[in-house]
Amino acid sequence: MRRGALLLTGVAVAAVVVGANTLISRAGSDPETPVAAEHAGWRWETYRNVQLQVPDDWAQDLYAGVKFCGADWTEQKAVVRRPGDFITVEQPECPTEVRPTRHVAPSVMFAGDRPEVIRFADGWTKETRRIGEQLVTVTSADDALRAKIFSTAGVVTSVDGYGCDPASPLARDEVLRPAASGGLTSVGKVKSVSVCRYSGGAPIYREDGTPYPPKALGMEASSRLTGAVAERFVRDLIAAPLGTGPTVTTWRVCGADPGREVVVLRVNGSEHDQDVIYRYAGCKHNGTDDGTTLRRATMATAKVIFVGVHAPRGHSNVMTQLLIGPPGPVL
Repeated sequence: MRRGALLLTGVAVAAVVVGANTLISRAGSDPETPVAAEHAGWRWETYRNVQLQVPDDWAQDLYAGVKFCGADWTEQKAVVRRPGDFITVEQPECPTEVRPTRHVAPSVMFAGDRPEVIRFADGWTKETRRIGEQLVTVTSADDALRAKIFSTAGVVTSVDGYGCDPASPLARDEVLRPAASGGLTSVGKVKSVSVCRYSGGAPIYREDGTPYPPKALGMEASSRLTGAVAERFVRDLIAAPLGTGPTVTTWRVCGADPGREVVVLRVNGSEHDQDVIYRYAGCKHNGTDDGTTLRRATMATAKVIFVGVHAPRGHSNVMTQLLIGPPGPVL
């Protein structure tokens, strides 16, 4: 049997015809979906400028868009997936007869082929709707659950449920500084910290459908720190050594590119709020900037940020230093 290597990245999707023994019906689906108040026991999920809610216990992961031999993508646990993963597999030649898909757990994907409803022979339904410029797909055996998730979905008009802008003026592929409003040392008692992660890639759209400027980075995900965790996190930001870094240790010369990924921290304090840029994807511009002071990014702060929905897939040189430790001496 001939076998070939398959590599899919980002939102690239291999189109596969769904077998007749799997697909029951397909219909167009593109309704207006208003944003609702947060449901108890549910949380917000945001990708680019679209947000929705899912139950608190759903996992978070990335999606490469791969399908195998006409079968639908299935999950072993309830999960929310964003574009961006890659999968390398040895895929055999597909059999003439495709076995019916057996779904196990519901899922949400910030991706899809087109607005549609697909009903499968095992009783599950996969529905894709266009929310603004973003396709969102919900797969579930429970029609009420699917409808409830879509009832919460909508385009973010100002900030999302965690206080993050879909395209922050500070999240750009260039070196910028936040407004100097006193810096972190004068925010007072920390109430919360919004963690807003951005990256480059696909075009980013405003609510009216027009694209943001090319250097704008789009929101990949957001979260919020509260209570003692937020207070300790800000103390660790302030305690970091002055200056920039860490730098890439494997490059002989550092370029000026700040990197096409950045985290914007929105600190809510009793005295004033403060935005902080947290850079980690470049070479010599890494570190934090509160508009007043430049400080190094540290392991103490990185381990609070890069978990859960912000967990990296693979480690860059700088990310390895931040999450694992600096490289040892060359012998």
